[in-house]
Amino acid sequence: MGMTFSKFSASCTILLLCTILVTSVSPLANVYGMNQIVSFRRTPSEYNNQTGSFRLDSQLTNDWGSGNTQATRVCLMFDYFIFNAQAGQQLQGQVQPGSTGNKPVYYVILESPTQLNIFWNSACGRGNWQLQEFTSPSTISWTAPKDGQYALLFIVSGFYSGVVYFVP
Repeated sequence: MGMTFSKFSASCTILLLCTILVTSVSPLANVYGMNQIVSFRRTPSEYNNQTGSFRLDSQLTNDWGSGNTQATRVCLMFDYFIFNAQAGQQLQGQVQPGSTGNKPVYYVILESPTQLNIFWNSACGRGNWQLQEFTSPSTISWTAPKDGQYALLFIVSGFYSGVVYFVP
């Protein structure tokens, strides 16, 4: 009888450990669509998958003024998520700005690593980007037009030290 109990006990322990391992290895965030779940390949460095909060850690700057008054200023703060999607796959989530005052937060989905590189190296984010603005809790609902790698980019004009929330 003692032998049967210890086998049962060991089986339960192994099952519990496997459950803990599976839940702790789950991806940071998910894209849902077409009965598939795809993990984000990159999230912002401080992304908290429990609350969805993160800070915009990257910035684009430009020089202004002249002579002795020349200075560098922050044009915009941004950060991004990278994910792969198949044509027809959907990205849905809730977004919310932290305390930005009257500054809107923008998001855009870039359709290739090349577009992300162009944005990163642009003059203060100038380009033909299809920016979506939110100043209060909003919903992102987007469908991939083709198979590929995409970047979900969040942007705030000027310096911003607050948080943004994104919960897929």
